[in-house]
Amino acid sequence: MQNNNSKWGFGIIVLTILVSLCIFIFSFMRNNNREASTVYTVYLDGKTIGNLSSKKSFEEYINEKEEELKKKYNVDTVYTPDGVEIKKNFTYDNLISTNDQIYNRIISNKKFTVKGYQINIDNPEVEDYEKKTIYVLSKDIFDEAVVNTIKAFVDEDDYNKYINGTQDEIKELGSLIENIDLQENISYKETLIPTDKNIFTDVETLSKYLLYGTLAEQETYTVTSDDTIESIANNHKLNVQEFLVANPQFTSENNLLYESQVVYVGLIKPIISVVVDVHSVSDEERAFDTETEYDSTQYIGYTEVVREGENGLDRVTRKSQYVNGQLVSGVVDSTTNLKPAVNRIIVKGDKYAPNVADLSYWQWPTDRPYTITSYFEYRWGSFHQGIDIYVGYGAPVYAANNGVVYAVGTGCTPGYLGCNGRQGNYILINHNAGGYYTVYMHLKDIYVSQGQTVARGQKIAAMGNTGEVYPVPSSYNPYGGTHLHFGVRVGAPYGSHINPLNLF
Repeated sequence: MQNNNSKWGFGIIVLTILVSLCIFIFSFMRNNNREASTVYTVYLDGKTIGNLSSKKSFEEYINEKEEELKKKYNVDTVYTPDGVEIKKNFTYDNLISTNDQIYNRIISNKKFTVKGYQINIDNPEVEDYEKKTIYVLSKDIFDEAVVNTIKAFVDEDDYNKYINGTQDEIKELGSLIENIDLQENISYKETLIPTDKNIFTDVETLSKYLLYGTLAEQETYTVTSDDTIESIANNHKLNVQEFLVANPQFTSENNLLYESQVVYVGLIKPIISVVVDVHSVSDEERAFDTETEYDSTQYIGYTEVVREGENGLDRVTRKSQYVNGQLVSGVVDSTTNLKPAVNRIIVKGDKYAPNVADLSYWQWPTDRPYTITSYFEYRWGSFHQGIDIYVGYGAPVYAANNGVVYAVGTGCTPGYLGCNGRQGNYILINHNAGGYYTVYMHLKDIYVSQGQTVARGQKIAAMGNTGEVYPVPSSYNPYGGTHLHFGVRVGAPYGSHINPLNLF
């Protein structure tokens, strides 16, 4: 019985071998009867999605199917998406996909591409700068849009003279552009752009985007009979310069408006920063100061003018820098005094310590000459509640009137003078008259302490760039943003801001 089982098992093994041998011989003969053929294997992100008989035929098919894209972008050729590869192979597999099948497998995952440029915009000097990428069909489109953006902030005639090297030399008085540049780094890369990206195809649309930072329709306003350019700008949180940029048909805040005229009042938010360096020479009036002498035999309120004042004249050479039309630096290169100022001298009664301000006379808080870089007005969409004065890093800062130092520090006391934690080193003086307080911000050094009595014209600090300033100080520009923010409030800490220039 055992011998019979062994015979059956041996027979099964032999049969299995014979069947396998037949299958092998059949397959070998079948492949020998069929030759290997050339196919084009299509890969999507490394994975096979099918074979084609002709790569050229498929590319022609794509261009026929994507005729709408070709018309939209005005191009002759549409390309396969990034990640699609077509490789030539030799195979016995005769399973060939149609052009339509491969096309549908691709578009269900990715968009087809057109040839263009990727523009990368970066500013390594600004911390946390958000890099931007723009796609254009032609590099010329971007270059022309940049020129249009520059001309939004620079007079076209002045720009053309700068580019052509035909600016008039300064003989005595005048100004000229020394340099025009972009603050950001711009790099170009020719590439295939997916058609689901926002691809700019014309200069006008890209120019609008570079200036406003958006393609949305800009807000408009219809002029009434009582409007001026200044009032419209203020009512829409713009300063006059920003209004003029948004409405290039106007050249000055003194231009006339007419009723029912439509103007743009949208906030500009440029994608690029146009930096313009200007050299200028001008004659500037040097205002006289008032020297006060005190007569202790007379009571407070007694005033006698013993010498009238007379303004002088300085010839001032400046190196000014503008970023997107806003003055950010006004370095005085040299000053020639053409006519000295004669100070006015008054005698006032003084029977007690001068810790109470004389509201009829205020001291300018810096040396002269100076540059006011920002006024008491809307700026960048919010109201600037003081004036920014530039003389130079470390320049003296003076008390505007008699009073008592109410607060000093680098922090922020809620309720005081637009407290926002960004003013850097500051001094707040209570003038003990009429509810007047003055504030001095972004200081380098402070020379007084809380509770100290200060006199009008006393040096209390040095000008600096602490807190939030623009441009931001860096290793490349350590004195960037230097200025004095000088503010005035009545009824502090809960009173109203007033224009500091009204005091002088």
